Amino acid sequence: MDTGGQNSEEKRTLARTHAPAGEQLQDANAQPSAGAKRILVISPWASRWSLGGGAGVSDDYYFIDKFSKRGFEIHFLIPKSNTPSDSSFENVFVHTYPDVFGATQSWPTGLKRLTWPALFSSIVTVRALSVARDIKPDLILGHSHNSSFPAFVARELLRLPTCVKLFGVMDLVHWEWPRWKYYFKNFEQIIALKMPHDIWIILDDGTKGRDAALRHGVPSEKIRFLPNGINLEWMKIAYEKERIREELGIPPEVVVVLFLARLVGLKRPEMLLNAVPRVKQLTEKRLLFLFVGDGPSREGCERLTRSLEIETDVRFTGAIPHDKVPQIMSASDIFVSTSNFTNVAIPTCEAMVCGLPVVAFDVGNTRDLIHHGENGLGVEDGNVFGLAEAVARLATDESARREMAEHAKLLAGEKLTGWNERTDMELEIIRELIERHGDPALS
Repeated sequence: MDTGGQNSEEKRTLARTHAPAGEQLQDANAQPSAGAKRILVISPWASRWSLGGGAGVSDDYYFIDKFSKRGFEIHFLIPKSNTPSDSSFENVFVHTYPDVFGATQSWPTGLKRLTWPALFSSIVTVRALSVARDIKPDLILGHSHNSSFPAFVARELLRLPTCVKLFGVMDLVHWEWPRWKYYFKNFEQIIALKMPHDIWIILDDGTKGRDAALRHGVPSEKIRFLPNGINLEWMKIAYEKERIREELGIPPEVVVVLFLARLVGLKRPEMLLNAVPRVKQLTEKRLLFLFVGDGPSREGCERLTRSLEIETDVRFTGAIPHDKVPQIMSASDIFVSTSNFTNVAIPTCEAMVCGLPVVAFDVGNTRDLIHHGENGLGVEDGNVFGLAEAVARLATDESARREMAEHAKLLAGEKLTGWNERTDMELEIIRELIERHGDPALS
């Protein structure tokens, strides 16, 4: 959502900002709506309703859109940031706390691992209690495992209903790890799951979140396992592949292999780069490996590209606006995902919606959506040679590629969920929880 260049009269409203004492309010006259049901969202992220730079909108954009239209008043408690907390939705308020993660980012990794949970929990808990006493919310919604403790304390001290929303469970999916490694990597999440809350909303991003929650003691009746929302309307858009390729400077005979994700360690883009020389040995087809996205791993990926001498075969585009994603996908032939946690996250689902066959490492719940030989090819996790062979097979066999592309689109229509339906599910959960508890009496 990009409001750049608009003045306040052109927006539906500004997000209201209730800052700590001594800070200037963005809208000093803003007041909570009388009679509206209020949700206090405790989040570790400075902004969730826009990904910035036109790179797209997040889960919370659709959450805010649905809930604000249904008369809810939403208060976000987020880290203080230099980025304007500005929104085009009414009844959205922003409160801040010191940015613990940002302030300690330069600390050694080991020290951060030891101190981050305690620092975050202590600072955010105090601030959350203060804000809750001020606004008197009907429900507290914690985002990610980081917010479990502050939400739990508010639940116990203020007798408020609480819900924690997990957008995935990351390394909790790796049950094959040695026991010591599993608990070392996951101790914050495991502790967070032990805290009692009324409801856990867990999004199915392919990391087996429901199984992980059950394994670590969350009662099944408190789990609401919801699908990720997907832009299913992209299915109905027809793009001129030849024209888009011409604009991108890609000859029609080239097979385009698309990697679209944030370039970070857990997405493992270097795995595909290391497969490129082998792919070139296995097929005479001319290929272009298109890396769309940006992030801290980009510089290392570009160095690896030079060391492998594949600069003419690889192109890095950086991040692109979200509304341009279906165009990039329509210009591509194969989608590749190499993540460490799951390979059926939103970009993979969007590729299927756009009719791309998928080559992916089989990790998490990947095989639930990527059916080997039907809508793509699954590869043993971490097997770079297997990845190269799968890409070369699809690049060489145009008939199989087209057949898998058709099945990918059909399967997307059958199994994926649009944003409107997904947020309706969330709305029903929140409404039921608030109604069950009634109007909380704050001390």
